[in-house]
Amino acid sequence: MDVKLEIQDGSPWYLSPDIWTVSGDDPLGTPGQPIVGQPCYIWARVHNNGKDAIQNANVRFYWANPAVGFNRKTANFIGKAYVSLAGSETREVLCLSPWNPSFVNNGHECVMVEASHPYDPLQAGLTFNVTTDRHVAQRNLTVLRLRKGNAHFTLRFELHNPSRLAQTYRITSRVGHLKEIKPLLPHLGHDIPHHGEGTIVQAGFVTESCPDKDDSNKAQPTSKVEIGPGATVGLSVVGVLEGEIALLHVVQKAEEQEIGGLSILVFQGNEQ
Repeated sequence: MDVKLEIQDGSPWYLSPDIWTVSGDDPLGTPGQPIVGQPCYIWARVHNNGKDAIQNANVRFYWANPAVGFNRKTANFIGKAYVSLAGSETREVLCLSPWNPSFVNNGHECVMVEASHPYDPLQAGLTFNVTTDRHVAQRNLTVLRLRKGNAHFTLRFELHNPSRLAQTYRITSRVGHLKEIKPLLPHLGHDIPHHGEGTIVQAGFVTESCPDKDDSNKAQPTSKVEIGPGATVGLSVVGVLEGEIALLHVVQKAEEQEIGGLSILVFQGNEQ
């Protein structure tokens, strides 16, 4: 059968426009960022790019703490749904099991969704092969609203080694372009600025879990981390926002191959 399920990747690949969240008790409510202590519903847009219709494709939803390099074993399964699609049809699919963000992830939005069918299965293994498997997509975005007059920011995140062998990873960052999140804006919420100018300087990494400005002055722009098989370590990214709003990408590489990433949207709020 000609069945080609897809959940589209973003640019970069971990900013999928086909995944979004709705906080509160009504899954049909206004899309927006997860809120700690409130139920959060996950939606995904699933495409059948093939010519043949299918019944009951399996759509599975996961969440993770701020992290790069996680897989199906280290991610947290939320629930699943089923969707039937005609050839060349697209449908929006709701996970009826809500996710309940906790203070552990502080409402951070790191969500993975995969769609499969016996006629169009996933790639084998525990790894989410987002860049090579059209069935899988990821939305790994943190939104940081800074207090007025405060330009310094920090985010704690996890590094996972899903391999059975110890691995050395190189962690880097780069300033992104706001046009990269344009496809996501309809689902980010009304309180997120859609325009503005700015950049991020002094971006780097430290091992402290709650770094202050003195720790940030010691930050390294690149971090090499050795992680044991199946292990997880913590790292903090720090930086300074110059201007109104800016986007920062954090990238995990193994032997120069990009295997994980997360994005941070930082903007100035109005609160003192």
